[in-house]
Amino acid sequence: MTTLSTLELMMVLLPIIFMLHDFEEIIMFRLWLRHNHNELQRRFPYFEAFLTRHHIFDYTTATFSIAIAHEFLLISLVCYLAIYLQMPHWWLMTFAGFFVHLLIHVAQWLIYGKYIPAIITTLLALPYCVYTLYEFINANLLTPSQLFLWAVIGIVLMTFSIPLAFFWANIFHHRTHS
Repeated sequence: MTTLSTLELMMVLLPIIFMLHDFEEIIMFRLWLRHNHNELQRRFPYFEAFLTRHHIFDYTTATFSIAIAHEFLLISLVCYLAIYLQMPHWWLMTFAGFFVHLLIHVAQWLIYGKYIPAIITTLLALPYCVYTLYEFINANLLTPSQLFLWAVIGIVLMTFSIPLAFFWANIFHHRTHS
């Protein structure tokens, strides 16, 4: 029987950590939006208008879950293929996107100044990210320039993936609410 190294374990855990984090968003987003709609409109009118224009306030939990399922499937597929095919740069792309996603939540929380649906699990997931990045760098699987390049590629891909996830959520929303 082969045992996993610490780094391999941390790599395998990425989709699980992602999903545990996103459960908070799935569970809390409707209630939070309902209770914070007026404050968002008052304090962040452009952001509230964006959410309104994209019908986010109309999303059901199931609709929002479609977007998260899209991200979870992509993260899981890339992560496990990267491990299986021994292509650590693919895993690093996925990890970098998730890590930046968490840092964005921290920024949102600091700007909003109170609870947002994601911050509890963000704060719990950050030590995993820091430790895993430390282990990854110490494993010397990629040069520093490769680390930077693949992290940037992952962050760029994340910026395209999230709108695609909401595209699928919108299709689901329109088909179930027409």
